[in-house]
Amino acid sequence: MRIAVVQHRLGANPSEDMSALAAASARAVAAGAEWVVLPTVLSIETSPEPFLAACTPPDVLGSILELQGDECCDAGRLASARRTPPDVAVLRPQSENDLQSEAFLELAIDLSDSLAGVIIVAECFGAEPGDPGHGGSAVVVLGEVVAEALADDDLIFADIAVPIAHPEPREPLPLIPLLLRQRAAFHAGHKLEVPEYPADIG
Repeated sequence: MRIAVVQHRLGANPSEDMSALAAASARAVAAGAEWVVLPTVLSIETSPEPFLAACTPPDVLGSILELQGDECCDAGRLASARRTPPDVAVLRPQSENDLQSEAFLELAIDLSDSLAGVIIVAECFGAEPGDPGHGGSAVVVLGEVVAEALADDDLIFADIAVPIAHPEPREPLPLIPLLLRQRAAFHAGHKLEVPEYPADIG
């Protein structure tokens, strides 16, 4: 089964974003994609446009877990999801800088050995540091990155065997990287306490 992931370069306004996503989706379908995964674009997050709502996976993929923002690095949320492990997990982390983007990709690799056989990361690009949109879109299958965005505005494809293979044996869930735990704490309005870490985490 062919999956496409859109890494969208943020436009100047919602109308520009909508047009770009629609065009990318059309290109993906024309290239044989059976499922097109879009990132969260904050300017049009609540838009009712059909092409956004229509990007729904076929039943053949099995169960799909979708996580957004800090849910992607919430250890409790991931542990809850693992009780009935999904076949595919879609992460839309909304990275705020390049280091977060790298950390989320490493986390996705680990999750493909512990949570779901296929992990999809769908991101935007083009934001200022501190705002969501720093790239890192990828498809990971059982610990291997099989497709990764190489350009700011990119459309990547992965041909996935179905039914989805599960990690065997399933590894323990990974420790959430300190950088991502710090981000989640900041968003929640409190300071991260890390007793084992010698430096003060601001």
